[in-house]
Order: sequence, then structure tokens, then C-alpha cells
Amino acid sequence: MALPATFDTDTPSVLPSLPPGAFVAFVDDATTRSRIEAEVPIALAGHAPLHVVPGGISAAMEMAEWPASLGGVILEITDSASPVADVAALMGAVPRDCIVVAIGEANDVGLFRDLMGTGVSDYLVRPLADGTLHKALEKALEAKSREVELRNAQAALQAAAQGGGLAPRGSADETAALVVACAGTRGGVGATTVAIAMASMLGTARGTETLLIDLDVHYGSVMLALDLDPTDALQEALAAPDRVDNLFVDQSVQRKSDLLCALGAEESPQTATVERLETGALTKVISAYQRRFRQIVLDVPRGDPVIQRQAFETATDFVLVCDLTLAGARDAMRLLNLATEVQPQIRVHVVASGVADPKKAPIKAADLERSVKQKVACQVAFDDKSAAAAINAGKPLNEAAPRSVAVKSLQPLVNAMVGAAGGAPAKSGPFWAKLLKPKNKSKPAAAQAGA
Repeated sequence: MALPATFDTDTPSVLPSLPPGAFVAFVDDATTRSRIEAEVPIALAGHAPLHVVPGGISAAMEMAEWPASLGGVILEITDSASPVADVAALMGAVPRDCIVVAIGEANDVGLFRDLMGTGVSDYLVRPLADGTLHKALEKALEAKSREVELRNAQAALQAAAQGGGLAPRGSADETAALVVACAGTRGGVGATTVAIAMASMLGTARGTETLLIDLDVHYGSVMLALDLDPTDALQEALAAPDRVDNLFVDQSVQRKSDLLCALGAEESPQTATVERLETGALTKVISAYQRRFRQIVLDVPRGDPVIQRQAFETATDFVLVCDLTLAGARDAMRLLNLATEVQPQIRVHVVASGVADPKKAPIKAADLERSVKQKVACQVAFDDKSAAAAINAGKPLNEAAPRSVAVKSLQPLVNAMVGAAGGAPAKSGPFWAKLLKPKNKSKPAAAQAGA
């Protein structure tokens, strides 16, 4: 059945069901619209339909959802007072491989460069000359095809280097959802350090982006440890979870690396977390972020039972970081009882850690296992120098000191979670895989610019 070029809907902020590769144009000018309807179908060669929505970029900004398989967006930006800022915000909301072409009336080189810097494929000045849009779309489609092919080839090489343990990036729909709640029994046992390293290692092991959320909005240290800027987005999300849409998700997170993003705040102690946290609010927020991230790690504060309960309700896995003391064993039992009461199906992983050398600890790992009636998944080696180096570098422990004994001791935990989620544990790979890795240990500047 032929699809119409335009559509009307009672909910203008929601696009109708569109087939893969479809293009959507947001345009008001009649002449520009005629040119779009004449040239876009030629560029697409009948492989995907075109829909035209009345209104320019302001109508596009009102869209609550974007189809994951959307092929392209054509925007008329003349109705925007801040076109660069609006286009940049929109680029964070549309699907990753979606082509965006902006159309305006200002013939300004500076505007063109700023728009290209946001990631658009092209900026065209109206009135559009005959064939201009057609050629621009053909060029953009060819460039996007090369980009996807290159990304897939890099993912395949990376998977080969890891011994086949990685899935190509972009296969989030095929990756089992994983929400890991990480909490410590006592302050200073290293729960945040473990959460940060674990999030980074899970991203590498599963080949998909991980979102790390610091649920301690007052005294959380995730953003500080990663040298990222805290925001008030988490407070806003918890206060009004139904308002968290794709645009909010993309604008709220801070990117640390290709496979690691983070979200955290540094609210004043005089500010309440949320005066009356709605029942299930955190579950709604996590569900919204799961539309973008299939893998989420929660750094759970030990002093907020309401946040703890809601975190356990939404989690698939619970990583309990416990120091080898009598108080640590006692609080481990209390937290485990809470987690299993709230979420009986939660997978529990007990981690023995602490700021002191385990050899000098009051109790042994075996004593902890008998107390909590759980096997210890791993015992984090005492490595204060590597932990300090990671904090000073603003990187996860596994990136700042990849060969440290602490990182090696965390690998069984990561393998266990990957295996429980239905994936293959990370492997060291055959000896020849090391030949694919660059000898220079320092990352290129472009890779470090993600922060």
C-alpha cells in the first residue's frame, strides 16, 4: 500500500508507524516543500517513503519519540531563534545513523560551519536550485553507508581481537537488558570504585554502551572520579519520571568514552533528594534510559532506604561490596535481606573489598561467606596506588591501570554477570590477538575528547 507524503495526527508530537529508512521533512515554506517532494523520492530510489510534517524545527523539537530505523530528517530552521543550539539538541535525540539536512535562508559561512559541527550532513540555502537537494542527499547517503561499513568492520576486528567475545556496537536490541545495583556495606569500602570499573569492563565485555548512574545526589563521587560535569537532571527525572523522553535522556548524560556514559549530581545538602519520591519513580526513570542504554549500573547510596528499595526493584543484579569486618558482615546480611525481599529474582554477587589489606582484616572471606550464606564472587586485591592513579587521571580503574591486580581480581565478577545475562565472558584471546593492539598505550586525543 502506498504511503502518503503527508499525514495528520491527533498527537502531533508522535510520528506514525514508519518503515525502515523512511525520511521525514519538517517544512512550512510551500516552494521548499514542493522541491522536497519532487527530489527526495528520486534520491531514495523508491527504497523508502517520504513523510512531510507541517512546521519547521519547532515541530521537530516537539517529537516525543523517534523511530529507531528512521533514515533521515530534513529540517527547515528559519523559525528558530537559535538554530545551532536547537539542531544540536535534536541531533542528540534522533537515531545514531539518521541523516539530517538543514534548510534555511541565511547564506552564512559561519552558520554553515556551526551546523556541520553539530553533526548534520548538509546545510542548504533556500530557494533550492533544481537538483541541489537530490545531490546533497545522495552524497549524505553514500557517506553514511561508508561510515556504517567502517564501524562494522572495526567492530568485527575488535571482536576478533577479543577472541570473539564482543558483539558489534549497535546491536543493543539483541543484547539482554542488564541493570546492576552496586552498594557498599560501609562507607569507604570501595563500592563507587568497583561500580565505575565494573561499568567500563561490562561495556568492553559486551560491546555495548553502559550508563553509570550515581543515585547519591548529595555526596556521590562518580562524576568527580570521572572528571565529568554533574547536573540536576537526575533530580528532575526522579521528580517527574513521566516527562523523561528520548531528548531528555540524550541531553542529560555525560559521555566519558565510546562505551561509557555517566549521570550524576552534586546537590546542596540543604536540598532534599525528592521530597516525596513517587512509588516506582526510579523504575520509570530506568525504563526511559533503557530505550537508549541496554546496560545500566547504579551506584546506590547506603544511607537512603527509599532509593535502595527502588533500585533493587528495578535491578537484575546486585553487587554487594563488603569489607572484611564484623560490622561489614552484619550490614551485608541486612542489605541482602532487603534486596531479596524486594526482588526475589535478583542475582546476587558478593564482593570482598575494603580500604585495608585483606591480610590484616579482622575476618576472612570464608567467614563472610558463612555469615551471608553466599559465595564471594571475587575479592578485590588491595591496590591503593592504582585506585589513586585512576582518580587523579579521571578514568575508570581498568583504563588507568589495566594491568593492576585489582582489575584482574574484578574480571571473574564481570564474567559472571555477562554469563548470567546470556553472553560470553570476556576472553584474553589467542596470542596473535595482541598483534592487533597498538603499541602506544596512550589514547589519541580524539578518543579522550568524549569527556
